[in-house]
Amino acid sequence: MSLSIVIPTYTINADLEKMAMDCIKSYKGQGEIIVVEDGGWYSDNLRDLADTYIYNKQNVGFTANVNRGWRYATGDFVAIVSSDTYLVAGNLNDLCIKGKVTSPNIVNQVKPDLSGAFFCVPKEITKERGMLIEGMKIYWSDTEYEERTRDVFQKVDSVNIYHHQAQTVKAAGCEGGEQAEADKKVYDDLLKC
Repeated sequence: MSLSIVIPTYTINADLEKMAMDCIKSYKGQGEIIVVEDGGWYSDNLRDLADTYIYNKQNVGFTANVNRGWRYATGDFVAIVSSDTYLVAGNLNDLCIKGKVTSPNIVNQVKPDLSGAFFCVPKEITKERGMLIEGMKIYWSDTEYEERTRDVFQKVDSVNIYHHQAQTVKAAGCEGGEQAEADKKVYDDLLKC
């Protein structure tokens, strides 16, 4: 059983780079680390910490960037991990449950269901249910994925992470606003189908 840890980044300042470095260091040694940079600066520091560093000069948005790393992952399980998280306690292999999409306990954000900040998907579920829907550029794609996989979801309380919520979107100046509204419209239209 192997685990790929996909960490999408948008390194537009030193604080976000440091946060991503702390994130990578906390998960290091628990699986293959794939860092996928989406239009920020090329970071030698992130490249040196990652097992695989994918740099894309053009910003395609969070959801497409996640999927880019997800497609590259070779593990039996793929963890989608926000760069503003870090491991507090536990072993990520506890999240690797055949036939189940899992999320750890987020110590500063009570969420009983799938957490967009960190979720783990077995290869067979990816083949069956797909990845995130790229019509939603930044917001709502994880919520839609939660709905699509609710019947195979399991919370894993033995793994605890901390989430510095919304740090990247704040730094980028796109917290909420027009993109959130556009992505919500796509999400709402999908629910009608």
